[in-house]
Amino acid sequence: MSGHSSVYASENYAGAEACIACHKAQGDAWLSSDHYQSMQRADENVVLGDFSGTKYTFGKRTSRFFEQDGEYFIETLNQQGKQQTYPVRYVFGYRPLQQYLLETEPGRLQAFDVAWDTRPRSEGGQRWYQLQDESVTDPEHPFFWTGYYQNWNSRCAACHTTNFEKQFNSETNQYHSTWTDANVACESCHGSGQEHIKSITDKTYSSDNTGLKDLGEKLIFHFSDGDPIARLQQSPQGPSLALDTCGACHSRRSELQEPSGTEPYHQQFQLEGLNEPLYFSDGQIREEVFVLGSFLQSKMAEAGVTCTNCHDPHTGKTPLPGAQVCSTCHAPTVFAAPEHTNGHEGADCLDCHMPERIYMGVDARRDHRFHRPSPKHPNSSSPCKTCHEDASEGWLTNALKAWPKRKGASPDTLGEWAALNQRLSALDVTAVNAASNLLNNGSLPSLEEAALVEKMVVIAPQRMLEKVSGMTDDDDPIIRQSAARAAASLPEASQYQLLLKLSQDPIRSVRAEVASTLLSLSPQWFSRAPQLTALLEEYQQLLRDSQDHPGANLGLAKIASLQQQIPVAIKHYELALQIDPQHIPSLLSYSDFLRSFGNEDKARRQLELALRYGSDMAAVQFSYGLQKIRDKAYQQALPHLTKAANSTEAIPRYAFVSAVALWQLNYRKDAITVLAEAHTRWPGNYDILVTWAKYAYQLRDVTALKTAVKALGEYYPNDATYKQLLGLLN
Repeated sequence: MSGHSSVYASENYAGAEACIACHKAQGDAWLSSDHYQSMQRADENVVLGDFSGTKYTFGKRTSRFFEQDGEYFIETLNQQGKQQTYPVRYVFGYRPLQQYLLETEPGRLQAFDVAWDTRPRSEGGQRWYQLQDESVTDPEHPFFWTGYYQNWNSRCAACHTTNFEKQFNSETNQYHSTWTDANVACESCHGSGQEHIKSITDKTYSSDNTGLKDLGEKLIFHFSDGDPIARLQQSPQGPSLALDTCGACHSRRSELQEPSGTEPYHQQFQLEGLNEPLYFSDGQIREEVFVLGSFLQSKMAEAGVTCTNCHDPHTGKTPLPGAQVCSTCHAPTVFAAPEHTNGHEGADCLDCHMPERIYMGVDARRDHRFHRPSPKHPNSSSPCKTCHEDASEGWLTNALKAWPKRKGASPDTLGEWAALNQRLSALDVTAVNAASNLLNNGSLPSLEEAALVEKMVVIAPQRMLEKVSGMTDDDDPIIRQSAARAAASLPEASQYQLLLKLSQDPIRSVRAEVASTLLSLSPQWFSRAPQLTALLEEYQQLLRDSQDHPGANLGLAKIASLQQQIPVAIKHYELALQIDPQHIPSLLSYSDFLRSFGNEDKARRQLELALRYGSDMAAVQFSYGLQKIRDKAYQQALPHLTKAANSTEAIPRYAFVSAVALWQLNYRKDAITVLAEAHTRWPGNYDILVTWAKYAYQLRDVTALKTAVKALGEYYPNDATYKQLLGLLN
């Protein structure tokens, strides 16, 4: 790899230079794009940072940036806490930040976490800039620059090169990666070009034989009399450009295979759902989710709008500046009129409907959900705070309620969804009826439907059985994936047939979800049917292709354990923790695995490491608390169980176990208090309500007993335990 800007990975790829030789206008446009600048060989033409020997100190680390004999170097702290000099092989991006890829060993590139701020000095730029807080300058931190989370080969390369092949050797933990172009070039979108060139040379080229990937057509929208919104005059046909081409990189997803420019999205990737903390509970972006998940929630996507309706495919820029591009489909006589802006002079479509969020400290990115601020969810009014910084939540809610309604405007369905999604996130059983009604209307985007269903089934599994079963026949793979996830919360008698059906789904992302669900739910089922055996083999191969990720090795370890291949399971657990020594799911799972074979000491060490690295995680505190109970160190267990129960990540079981532990140790009033608070947090949880009532009865706390029994009756009026307790009160 050293010193090369491209390593030809396949003879089917021609390279950008061959494309530009014939397509000069498109090539010139591409040369001005962010895609072209996404990654470049480090030389004097592209390096923007100050490599004059300048030093930058932040936290525990001092880094020196210098040039020598026409090459660029960074001297900084290595994994062992010693100063070491590394060659800069590539630049990564160019605005507003330019990062640098350092070669730490042959074939392995790491994204250094001190970037050059390329903005003008007047805007605070022209400086070295640490991307995270000073804790990451400690070599033991999981995000230290030499670690897994900063590795280019596994986490960045597929979307910053063309025709990338990772070629990771799990035995040596080394990369031999190859690619055609060291940026996002022509064949990233159009597919391999040699067949196209051959068709031209052989004079066999035609509209039906281009030799290139079918990208789908850009649909044209037209205004009609009396309608202020341009509409499609025909139904969308062919592949989805937004999903299958742009979405392949502009999305938060996991890979199911080596990314290919020719296969549909759901055969290659699993799209992340609308879960916190990736998204706010109203669906707005929170973490870096890279557009697609936001866009698929929008009315634009529903109407057939695609990326190239607003962005030139070669420059990536909009054809008109700022919000002017909106006027191509939204008549300014209506949508820029004072009636629509409610008298806000200078109001801008983008600020209200595509609010910015800052990433990496200085990088502003817009939400592509195109949502309408709603009074039904507190975060929905966040765009308003751009101007109304000091306004209270109540004032903003009232202002949105009073906002003039446009004649013909659609109902605030997404605002209603956001409010219900927030309540269901808190396991509010009283939200289930309204959420069911909203689902029955059939007007939600697939991602938003899935988000509701996966929360509702946890609260009311029996009630959701028919809905989840129906989802297995949905046309959208997103919904069928959701059915597989939801199956984990259904009554056991219904799970097997539902997952067996989905195991034969034609889409790889759905089958992978089924395999993952079965592995965590009932791994013994893999031996019950030939099609499930085949599914496990497919999933195992999928994981083998991603062995440079700790999660893939964790999955392989679980499969090996299922197959009683104990040395193989240990090998994969150890490899997961070699790649990321602080991978909490692997530490917790490995601890359980070791304990099942009687190796209590080593199991305990995994939990101690998990506590050291993830003390802020509820699952870690809970697991460590249970370990202390196994050790019969009951008093030492309580603080950990209490932290787990009080965490924002807590689930009802954590509070329940904490209360039981308190009761067993004779902190009985405290146990009742924990259960009462748990009911407030998770209304309607049966185990919490029954235990709360029983403990109150045993302690002869009449007030608590009446409150608990009343709550139990509200949610479970026909329950035998409720009727028995009610009789005791009377």
